[in-house]
Amino acid sequence: MSVSAGTVLPVRQYYVQTDSAVPGQAHRMCFSSTCAMAVKYLRPGALLGVNADDTYLRTVQRFGDTTSPTAQISACAHYGVQARFATHGTRGVLQREIEAGFPVGAGFLHHGPSHAPRGGGHWILAIGHQPGVGVFNDPYGELDNPGGGYVQVGRGGHGVRYSWRHWLPRWEVEGPGTGWLMTYRLA
Repeated sequence: MSVSAGTVLPVRQYYVQTDSAVPGQAHRMCFSSTCAMAVKYLRPGALLGVNADDTYLRTVQRFGDTTSPTAQISACAHYGVQARFATHGTRGVLQREIEAGFPVGAGFLHHGPSHAPRGGGHWILAIGHQPGVGVFNDPYGELDNPGGGYVQVGRGGHGVRYSWRHWLPRWEVEGPGTGWLMTYRLA
C-alpha cells in the first residue's frame, strides 16, 4: 500500500488469546499474544505452530506475569527481539514505527463508550494506518470501538480497522501523548 493511502504491514500471523491451552490464561494473555505476533513477524522461525502464543506465554512466565512489561521485555529478548515499554505514545509515534516497518503493541481501555473508557486494559498490535483508521491485530476479537466491549470474541480481530476518532480516546486516556506502547526491534 502506498504511503499516501497509509501503510499496512504484512503481519500474517494472528494469535487468538481465547484458544489458549495454558490453564487460567485465555482471558488474560492479550499482552503475551500481542508480543508473540510481533516476535513472529520480526523473527519468523522463532515461534512455531498454530498456538505458538502459548509457547511464548510459557517463556513469559519464566520471567513473571503476562501483565508485566518487564516479563514481556525479557521474553522478547529470549527470542532475539528488543522490546521497549513506554507510556508516552501518540498516533504519530504509531504511524512512524509502522512506516519504518515495525508493528507496535498498544495497551488501551476497552470497556465503556469511547468518550468515557474504563476497565483494566487490553493489548493489541498496531500493524497499519489508513485515512481515518488504525489497523490492528486484536487477539480477543473485534471491539465495538464506539460503545465498548466486543462484538466478536475469538474471531474478527485480524487486520481489524478501528477509527482513530473512537480508539485514540481509549488509548490516550490521560490526555494526548499518554498511550501505553511496546516497540520492537531485532536484537
